[in-house]
Amino acid sequence: MSIKRNRSKGAGAVLLFVSIAVFIVYAYFLLGTEWSMLILQLTALAAVSILLMVLGWIGYTMLTAPKEEEKKG
Repeated sequence: MSIKRNRSKGAGAVLLFVSIAVFIVYAYFLLGTEWSMLILQLTALAAVSILLMVLGWIGYTMLTAPKEEEKKG
């Protein structure tokens, strides 16, 4: 049990430090370089794409879900 716990703590530490490092690199490119407009455009594109993929997935799930009467019988 303690090996699993240590492994998950290690993975948590890696995720924490990677997210901090990515934030620092993102902030540097956003605020410290001439690439800031491109970074903002790519961020907006990624956010809209993720939102639309989730909405599409929900729509597909609703479209292909069995009807209530099919579930019972």
